[in-house]
Amino acid sequence: MNRPMKRIALCLAVLALGLFSLGTAMAFFKPFTLFSATEGVVLLEGRPVEGVEVQQYYFWHWGDKEATAVTHTDANGRYQFPAITGRSITANLLPHEPVIQQNIRFVHQGKTFKGWGHSKHNYEDLGELGDRPIRLVCDLKDEPGPHPEINSYGICTELK
Repeated sequence: MNRPMKRIALCLAVLALGLFSLGTAMAFFKPFTLFSATEGVVLLEGRPVEGVEVQQYYFWHWGDKEATAVTHTDANGRYQFPAITGRSITANLLPHEPVIQQNIRFVHQGKTFKGWGHSKHNYEDLGELGDRPIRLVCDLKDEPGPHPEINSYGICTELK
């Protein structure tokens, strides 16, 4: 390596060390919210249903990462999931449009119901509904359909 190249390499190394020592490195490891905390109530003809299996699924296109979490409704038909976060150095560094497919399904008496289908295009906590928490009401008697007010598809609507 010639002398000017060594000098450039040394300057870049000193710059990188300085940035990392100032805490800038933490920005490279900033967590992304892939699915905000979610809670809801499952009904059947307006009455709470206990014991419904609730499946929360996501697929993060950037890292080709997917996962499913499962819970069951309580005696009041309620369920909840904590927020799901992910990390990626390259997603922090490279410009891109986030795309996270989100789904919530219900299994009751051997039948599967489409509850919530949403494509999230940001990494913000509560970014799905414009800074509002995801609070859903889902009646198993309803037919799945579009809900443009919350940009979703399924039997769930926003609990107000």
